[in-house]
This record gives sequence, structure tokens and C-alpha cells, in this order.
Amino acid sequence: MAKNAPSVLIVDDEPLARSRLKALCERTGLFGDTELAGGGREALEKIRQRPPDILLLDVDMPDLSGLKVAEFCLDLARVPEIIFTTAHSNYAVQAFRLEATDYLLKPVKESLLREAVHRAIANRARDEADGTPDIDQRLWVQDGKGVVQLVVSDIEWVEAERDYMRLYLHGRTYLLHQSMRALEGELPASLFVRVHRSIIVRRDCIAEVRREGRKLFVLLRDGTQLPVGPRYADRITAGAQVGRLGGSETVTE
Repeated sequence: MAKNAPSVLIVDDEPLARSRLKALCERTGLFGDTELAGGGREALEKIRQRPPDILLLDVDMPDLSGLKVAEFCLDLARVPEIIFTTAHSNYAVQAFRLEATDYLLKPVKESLLREAVHRAIANRARDEADGTPDIDQRLWVQDGKGVVQLVVSDIEWVEAERDYMRLYLHGRTYLLHQSMRALEGELPASLFVRVHRSIIVRRDCIAEVRREGRKLFVLLRDGTQLPVGPRYADRITAGAQVGRLGGSETVTE
């Protein structure tokens, strides 16, 4: 077991599935304390008592769905890294809207579980770390022939696309299999701003902030217009007034 290994709560209403996941977790050697819950309501009780670092969460449970458990977790002071484990692929979009770290289909493969857990551990380390993120950090992303490495500071904007993030840069786009929350944690806040629940923009790509009626938009230097979500409006308009978003000093009416 690794030093400072994360605690995990495995939630599944099927005993065999719980046992298999527990054995899989033990085989990886990545976890510390391991707890089990036979349903959504039992999971809530255990989470209230002691929130785990990582939650391996089934979706389709008779008493309370995993999606409802995830919604509850989002209101916690310290949100667990949520990895959904389910036999149903049709919940993926909802899962990533709840900012899940990953979405694994049953039977869960050990290699994919390891990958998801390493991502969850990295997310937690970033949340707890002090200092400024490295603007020269790299990301491995998919292209038509395989994977390529991108410099994070070259990304112009990002949009959620089902259970992937589509990255826009230099006239090309790339897909990254990651949640919006996880990617937001990797991108330096000094360079990027989240303008919508499904959109992140590099600050110096913003030319104007526009308002049309009650709707707010950002206009990028290449002419792309992107919506600003209501919960993100304050940070956008405040940035525009002090000239921090792409040098635009006013909100255009």
C-alpha cells in the first residue's frame, strides 16, 4: 500500500460486484482504508460520518441512485473524487455533468481503474498544493492517428462534449477523456477562466464581453462567441471592468 494512500468507499447494491471491486482495489495496492455500502442511503450515512477520498459509485441502485449520491457530495466542504462504476453507458453525460473523475463500465478492468485512481490522486494533490501551477505543463490528447502532447498554455478554449473535453488551439481541436472539474484543476487560474459549466477560455483570447438582453457572451479574438453561464457572470464582468480579460475594459451593451 502506498504512503498516504487514499481512503475509498465502494457503493453497489450487488454483493458480488462489491466483492469484486474490493478485490480489485486490494490488488492495485493504491488504497488505504476501504469501506463498503450496499446502497445509496447507506453510502450517505457513511459519507456523513467520514467522507472518503475516493468514491467508487454504482449508478442504478433501487433505494437511491448513484447520481443522487454524487449530487449530495458536491455540497460537502471536501468533495470526494467520484468514479462511477456501472453496467450502463447511458448515464455518462449526467455523470460528467456532476464532475465525476471517471466513468467505468462493468466489468471494471484493473488497468482502467488504476488510471482513474491515479487521476483522482493527482486531482486531490492539486487541490491541496500551494503555489502557482506550471504554465508549461503538458497534456496527452487524442488525435486521428493516436495521441499527441500539448502545452497547456497553447489551449485557447475548452468545451465539454459528452464525456470528453474538446480542446481548441491553433485552428485544430483535440479530445481529452476527462471531466470539466478535473481539467479546470489542471489549468492555471492565472491563464484560464471558466465562463460556463461546459466552457473554459484562456483569458488573453477574450476580446470583448457582450450583453444581449439578459444574456452575457464572451467574444474571442478569432470571432468565436461563447455563452457565459449565470453562475459565472460575476467573475467575467468583474474581470472585464479591470481589464483582465483579454485587455477588454468594458462590457459592451
